[in-house]
Order: sequence, then C-alpha cells, then structure tokens
Amino acid sequence: MKTYTSERIYTGRVVNLRVDEIDAVRGGTHRKIEVVEHPGGVVVIARPTPGEIVLVRQHRHAVDRDLWEVPAGMIERGEPPIETARRELIEETGYRAASLRFLWSLYPTPGFCEERIHLFVAEGLTPGPAAPEDDEEFEIKTWRVEDAWDLVERDELRDAKTQIALAWARSNAGGAA
Repeated sequence: MKTYTSERIYTGRVVNLRVDEIDAVRGGTHRKIEVVEHPGGVVVIARPTPGEIVLVRQHRHAVDRDLWEVPAGMIERGEPPIETARRELIEETGYRAASLRFLWSLYPTPGFCEERIHLFVAEGLTPGPAAPEDDEEFEIKTWRVEDAWDLVERDELRDAKTQIALAWARSNAGGAA
C-alpha cells in the first residue's frame, strides 16, 4: 500500500497517534487510517522451576482492573530489547537471570498499532528485592503454571501476552526451557 500523507496528531509519553492516507482496498480512492506509534515492549517468562511461573498483579487504568501479568515493559529509546527484559525482570520481581533467551516477537494489535513485543525466557533465576519505578506498585506471586492456566480458562486472566507466555510455559513444563 502506498502512503500519500502522514500526519502526527498526538504526541504522548507512551504513544503517539498519526493519521495516514493510503490506497483504498478496492481501487480508485484513498482512505485514512489511524496508527498508534509505540516503541515496543518485552515479556519475560520467569520460571523458578519448570512447573512454576512468576506473575505480577498491578492495576491497569484502561480496563479499570487489577490484572495478573508476566513481567513486561516498554522499550526505552535506544535500549536493546534484551536489556529492557533484564531491567523489567528486576524492577517487577527482584529476580536476576543468569541468562535471557529470546523466543520470538509478536504484534499484539496490528490493525491499528505498530507495537512489537519481544518474548524472553529468564533462566538461572536468583531472587532479590524488586525495584519498582516510583509510579509502579506490584503484588508478586509464583504460581504453578497449571493453576495460572486455570485462571485463563475461567476467564479471570485476560492479558493476552500472559496467556501466550502461559501457553508456552505449559508446553515446556517438563524440563529446562
């Protein structure tokens, strides 16, 4: 698709919004689409043992709920995703990882957002104190993977990135990642 015009109409701390004028799907005319610009993020699958996963509960204003989620966070300008993963793991859980292994990346909402999330597995965990940022507050809990998956099946754990992480952890629960 060809982009004819692009106008940023909002610049924020977390996201920007632009409106692009592109080719219409079925010829002849143009259409405008809104695109949320986001620097991307990481997900860290932290498993103290192969059958466990560390989740954090925090309030998410957009959905007005406290959600259980895997440790995750936004990539800062110029920061490699693996460093974001290392930083977020410490901030949110206190765990330090001997190594972080990249699994894959995904676009969570490609219909309107360019955000790309990178999934990592934290291996060789050592516990330590969490170091949340000033505007963050978490409850940290280590779950049996199957108990956390039960929350998904009861429609009580609705965070998509956490559902993906749990599905991976379930299929890799038999031994080392």
